[in-house]
Amino acid sequence: MSLFHFKSILAIFFLLTGLIAVICMLTLMGRSERKISAVFLRRLHKGAGFVFAILFLVISYLCIKYVAIIGDKLSLRAVLHGVLALGLFIVLALKLSIVRFYKQFSRYVPGLGMTVFALTFVVFSTSAGFFLLSTSKQSVVEEKRSSGEILADLELGKALFEENCFFCHYADRTDSKIGPGLKGILKVEKLPFSGKPATPDNVTEQLLNPYRNMPSFESSLSEQDIESLLAYLRTL
Repeated sequence: MSLFHFKSILAIFFLLTGLIAVICMLTLMGRSERKISAVFLRRLHKGAGFVFAILFLVISYLCIKYVAIIGDKLSLRAVLHGVLALGLFIVLALKLSIVRFYKQFSRYVPGLGMTVFALTFVVFSTSAGFFLLSTSKQSVVEEKRSSGEILADLELGKALFEENCFFCHYADRTDSKIGPGLKGILKVEKLPFSGKPATPDNVTEQLLNPYRNMPSFESSLSEQDIESLLAYLRTL
């Protein structure tokens, strides 16, 4: 499992703990008749808030680690995700500061809590939403594999590209994303970075024993998968 996918799974639990905290707050403040005691709701709210803060720190660490790996080649989606996460951190820090040190402003805490949850939902959508999308693409790939279709099938190759390569490489341009853009990759003289001749054999070698920081796909791509992927790359 990639770092990105692991972070997206954590984001699901991050959203759920925020939702629990909000429901507890709304129940305490908005319902005069409650089946659950106020003491239990306060404890649940506090516990959910604590888990929420821990998950936020863990996810933030993973994001910083990711940025350190790829440097200044962040995608637009990643930049938006980072800006929203920073806004979430600021609002959450302000809320906790009021609760802890500036109780005279306590009337603002519920509004800040709702803002925290709203930002959490948006941040979640830009992370876990991509995970769910990539998971659905993976199921298409598995369907194609199990159907026993012909070698070097272009549709399978495209699905494999979207599952394994799209996050780091553009298919329709040569600009760098995280790795180099792959438009015309098998029509140029040399491969980017390695400088080897742009042949199917060298592309296969890059997939199995990559140059620089690219992950290896030796265990995840079969021989048929690579042939299908090469067929798709020839169309770029």
